[in-house]
Order: sequence, then C-alpha cells, then structure tokens
Amino acid sequence: MAVAAVVFDLYGTILGIESMAAHVAAAGVDDPAAFVADWRRKQLEYTFLTTLAQAYRDFDELTALALDVTCAQRGAPLAAGAREDLVAAWQTMPAYDDVAPALRALVERNLPRAVLTNGTLASARAALRAAGVLDLLSAVLSVEAVRAFKPDPAVYALATARFACAPSEIVFVSSNPWDAWGAAQFGFRVAWCNRHGNAPEALTPAPAAELRGLDELAAFV
Repeated sequence: MAVAAVVFDLYGTILGIESMAAHVAAAGVDDPAAFVADWRRKQLEYTFLTTLAQAYRDFDELTALALDVTCAQRGAPLAAGAREDLVAAWQTMPAYDDVAPALRALVERNLPRAVLTNGTLASARAALRAAGVLDLLSAVLSVEAVRAFKPDPAVYALATARFACAPSEIVFVSSNPWDAWGAAQFGFRVAWCNRHGNAPEALTPAPAAELRGLDELAAFV
C-alpha cells in the first residue's frame, strides 16, 4: 500500500523523557526516576481530562500543573525558579540514538516525515531543534490546532489533512501504547515502538507492527 507520510509521536518516541530524571535530581528531588514517572502520569491524565471536559489548556501549562501536583503528592517542594526550569527542560530532551538514522533513511526514500504532538508548536519545534532533528522533518503538527489531545480523532485528522490522504496511507509511529491504539482506531497503519518492553493494550485494533526500536522501522515501511 502507498505511504503518503510517516508520522511520529514526539515525547517518548523521538525524545527521551527519561532524561528528565537528571534535571529533577539537580533540583534536589529524591528518587528522580519515580518522580518523573509520576509527573508524566499526571501530565497525561490532565490531557485526557481536559479533552473529555472540552476545557483545553495547552501542554506547557498542563505540564507545570502536573509538576505542582507531583511535588505536593511526594512532599518535594522546589526551590525558587526550579519549577520554571523543570518545565523548560522539556524543550531540551535528547533524541534517542535511533531517531536520526531512521529519519535519514526515510529522507533517502523521499517519504514525507512529520511529528504529531500533544506539545505546543513552539515548544515542540524548540525541542526538536535542540535535539538536532528538526531539519529532518517535513512538518510539525500540534494539537493546538484542534484544542484537544490525543487520542481524540480530531488530532489524528491533522495528519490526513496535512498530507491530503486516507488514514490507511499514514504510517504512524508511537512508543505510547494508548497513542498507538488511538491511531490504529483512527485507521492509521501503526508501528508501536515498544522501547521498554511494555505489555500491549488489551483494546483492539492492535498496532500493525511492534518494533523494539526505530532501527526496525524501515522494514515495516
């Protein structure tokens, strides 16, 4: 089947959220990896809640609010300025080592490449630029355009609108199981990049492929 574009999730797929643990540790927080996991969980919970309630607030704001709740829940007060520094650090995450080679392989095949992210457009572009992979992409698409978060179908429709194609012509790549499911439900051909050996979602449809890393993407596309 023809491929109109390969579209990637951003956080956890292209950019390594695990790197936030170093910033959290520098802020003096104990058990930084667990803190980051809790922060990420609350951040996603807020995206789901605000979408269901039709009460959109942008991803940067929700990230900051989720940080506040995580600090309160774990009894980890932050020094002055640390809150802003930690939220800003989401724009400094490194790309995984397999990202640039995978994108370059798609460039060589003349396949359009996009990011579809819950992040704001400005923050996503800044993060991709800092990670050194922005120039390898054809487009960066943000949920800001529809004021809802993944897995709302309106978000995935941004990709079909951008590339003027049917959902089945989009290869969608995400490391987040819930995002992989949402994209498959929309009709994308989904490659779930299961970097951490997570259990698959019980909901169907299942992704079309499960990858251990983006070095396996070329064989699927």
